[in-house]
Amino acid sequence: MTESTAHTSPSPGDDFIRRLRSMKDDRAKMAALRRGLSPATIMDAWPVVASLGGDITKPQYMGIGPLFAIHPDESGDYSFGTTCRKIALPPDQHWSPEELSVNRFLPRFRRLVSSDAMPDLLVQLRYWIQFAHHSGIGVNYVSLFNDLRKWKWSRNDILVQWARDFFQAPRNPEVDKNRDPVEI
Repeated sequence: MTESTAHTSPSPGDDFIRRLRSMKDDRAKMAALRRGLSPATIMDAWPVVASLGGDITKPQYMGIGPLFAIHPDESGDYSFGTTCRKIALPPDQHWSPEELSVNRFLPRFRRLVSSDAMPDLLVQLRYWIQFAHHSGIGVNYVSLFNDLRKWKWSRNDILVQWARDFFQAPRNPEVDKNRDPVEI
């Protein structure tokens, strides 16, 4: 197989987010998507999600579409836990015991990672997306879409990854390459 014929097809998340991006300037469609956040008006979002190739019976489509409509700014963050960390902690700051005890986002993060049912998770995600919007922090919607897609089978793994990325300092490749290897 030559390099020109070898390519990977986009994941469902990549494809759906690409389609969302293409319509982010369509105010009517974005408003219809935002109405998908309420059980009383969710049916307004169905035609838009379906027109984007999304399955309206699956939470990854019906969750990500409305969340994207709230805040379409994107980032390349590894996981949603990294996004939450950026919201909760100023850049280059580490969690100290004092910071943890007074951080106003910590109870909200605990509610997020204690979500066991998809409807509760989507409510908690809505709050975090609104925080991201007000803080000017982008969201990796492809990663979040994939997490929602795998939620039923990998909930604990996803939540542990989010918590790890929320509490641990980001890795710095420059610092890591200058460290001596640890001997075991």
